[in-house]
Amino acid sequence: MSVLKILLPIVLGALIGYFTNDLAIRMLFHPRKPVIIGKWQLPFTPGIIPKNQGRIAKSIGDAISTQLFTQTDLVDQLKNSGAKDEIARKITDAVFETEISLASLSTEEKKPNEPLSDGEEPAPEEDEGIAGQIGTFVTDRVVEKMTGADLHTAIEDLVWEAVQDYRRNPMIAMFLNASAVDAIIDKVESALRSYLAGDGRTLIRRLVTEEAETLRETPFRDLAAELHLEKEAAAEAVGRILDRFIEQFGSSFSEKTDISGIVREKIESMDPATFEDLIMSVAKRELQAVINLGALLGAIIGAVNLIFR
Repeated sequence: MSVLKILLPIVLGALIGYFTNDLAIRMLFHPRKPVIIGKWQLPFTPGIIPKNQGRIAKSIGDAISTQLFTQTDLVDQLKNSGAKDEIARKITDAVFETEISLASLSTEEKKPNEPLSDGEEPAPEEDEGIAGQIGTFVTDRVVEKMTGADLHTAIEDLVWEAVQDYRRNPMIAMFLNASAVDAIIDKVESALRSYLAGDGRTLIRRLVTEEAETLRETPFRDLAAELHLEKEAAAEAVGRILDRFIEQFGSSFSEKTDISGIVREKIESMDPATFEDLIMSVAKRELQAVINLGALLGAIIGAVNLIFR
């Protein structure tokens, strides 16, 4: 048997396997538009991905919002971030440096308020006594510090940290790209600022008022000295209040922020060429490996046919 007769089936099998897989991968993206001949649309046009781009966008958006960027993930990241501790320290510094005492916050003696239960709204401020006024005083400074802070940078670091582990997966990274993450960051910042201006302020005030019930008649500095309370311990107490706020904020945020919609809108708005470039930029090596594997399998099949011929 000549060398040509031995090599020819193997080479032909490799070429068939290579070009068959290459064609199959190209058909995922091409043609990008339906091919119409007369009144008849050519089968398999447009390509599988352009034809189903909307469905793919929805599936990816749902997967990211329910599995990769959940309410629990958000709460955990906010709780464990350095931004929360920094806010707690700044609030504590403001409290320790003020000359205002608990008693001076009210001009008349009032009976202590009963602690508010979850979901219960506080009474009007003028009827809440010292504890309610403390709640207003501290809440004003909490909201002032948080709205005046560089939330975008803090949230940007937080979100990027949250998605890094998921972006190690090439197939996820191509959809959870910089543009999609930036959109999530902007949405989170907008939702947080809106929440602080409305329901968030009410929540902070209620939580602070509950903590202030035992502090009605003692100035902050005297109370700190009596309890040997250091700023660091006070910052930890503020941190616990922030933890409770974050936990309750998480559920409200998940209802108001449509992460799935952001991702879906980003993908749907891409033209097919950009979508193809995005996928190829992440998975080009893997797709080329599939093509090469087709050549290898074709060569093996050619060799097997040669042996059993």
